[in-house]
Amino acid sequence: MIERMPLSEEEGAVMRVLKEEGLLEDMSKKHFCGKEDVVAVCCPDGRQFIRGIFAPFMNMYDETHMISFHPLPRHGGTLVLDERSPLVHPGHTTDVDLINDIKDAIEMGYKALCLVNHFPCGMARKHNIHPMRIVESLMTAKERIKRKEGLDAMTVACFLQVTDGEQRDMYYISYDKFLSWKARCGDNKIVQILSQR
Repeated sequence: MIERMPLSEEEGAVMRVLKEEGLLEDMSKKHFCGKEDVVAVCCPDGRQFIRGIFAPFMNMYDETHMISFHPLPRHGGTLVLDERSPLVHPGHTTDVDLINDIKDAIEMGYKALCLVNHFPCGMARKHNIHPMRIVESLMTAKERIKRKEGLDAMTVACFLQVTDGEQRDMYYISYDKFLSWKARCGDNKIVQILSQR
């Protein structure tokens, strides 16, 4: 049996800071009210995906049994879309393939996209990616999808899924609120805040 990963001290510190700053919002139906066709870019790791992403999402949004949930799984989730991502092996086109999959989904009629990264993240740990980068990657991915790739007509929302023992939570993170907070604090201040947790 695959061992469950406990939250690391760094992941816990990032979680506490984001909560204290009001950047993690509990999931609610308002986020996708009226949107029954949803694409989800997320990591397929079954320790988080089945009970932490798929089941809660279906339970919350599929009361009418009409939802079309279209997962686009990649190890590391949106981390593959980061510039010079260590998750994209030399000579591979993992990031471009994911963008093309999103474009194909749009052609199929999907109009809402969930970007879901999670704590703990085995791929981030493997490549020594800081947990704050996991959160920032959601914003970077939204920026790339909507602006660089020109898919601005699609609704894109960012989520952080957290598994800590038997406790599983999904949080919405506002793109605008997060970037505003980061701009106010600056990278050095954020590092200082995290070091005190």
